Amino acid sequence: MSILPSFRRLSARLRAASPRSIAAAAALLLAGFFVLDLGSGPTISFGLFYTLSVVLVAWRLGRAATVLAVLAASAARVVDFYLTRHHDGALMLVYDLLQSAAGYGLAALLAWQGRLLFERTARHARSFQRQARRERRRRRLEATIRRAVLADVPAIVQLTSTGGEDGAFDQNVMDAARQAALTASFSQGIIDGAALRDLWNGGQMVVPIEFWVSELHGQLAAYMMVLGLDGNKGPERELHALAVAPAFRNNGLGSAMVDFFCTRYQQRRLVVATKSGSQMMQMLSRRSFQPLTTSKDYDIMARG
Repeated sequence: MSILPSFRRLSARLRAASPRSIAAAAALLLAGFFVLDLGSGPTISFGLFYTLSVVLVAWRLGRAATVLAVLAASAARVVDFYLTRHHDGALMLVYDLLQSAAGYGLAALLAWQGRLLFERTARHARSFQRQARRERRRRRLEATIRRAVLADVPAIVQLTSTGGEDGAFDQNVMDAARQAALTASFSQGIIDGAALRDLWNGGQMVVPIEFWVSELHGQLAAYMMVLGLDGNKGPERELHALAVAPAFRNNGLGSAMVDFFCTRYQQRRLVVATKSGSQMMQMLSRRSFQPLTTSKDYDIMARG
């Protein structure tokens, strides 16, 4: 049996025990070894085992309890030596007491430092496990992302309408006529790879367009629209729209789509228009996007 799992189980039991139970167990340990010491005579000493009660208290209880445990163990050792081994004067007894306190105090200090090291190691291990789980989940989600096809357009338009209801998009996307226009525009964009867009500084221009979707459990769970910023197929790419179906929110899918955008177009200058203080702005800031300018009600953030 591995030592580390056994140590973890022991540590978990110590954490679960109440301070009163720990103090009682430490006192019983000390008393038991003290009785053994008295009964064994001068040939055998159990003074070293007094350290167990000191370590137990230092590991689980506070400083005050640890000081008491050190003093109790030191007093027990000195009394045993005085009664069973040799009768020293008062000065020698004080010296023995100080010497014992120094030894048990060092043991307590090492136990306390060991507990701190163990707790730090456990925190790092838990943090690493969380990061590993997030990375596995991100990879699983990214594996569901693919280019959109014409059959995806109705679901994309429906997600856009849902975004309008949630306030992520303009309210007019819920209008039936607007949805019909979006269906035609999105379909043509998927076929041609280009679409007419409104420029931030006014006017319109035909720019590259790409649609990416995430399909989970046979359903279109999310989509994003990526646009160029000019008609010359320049290096910039804008994450123009991102929507996640309500049933698939709060599981990291939106973050996975943003990560895919950053990775797919990492050789380009990336631009995103987002509302100030939004969750999207927070995600972009964590991915090294910086404020660039403002346009209407949106903050423009860029990277690269």
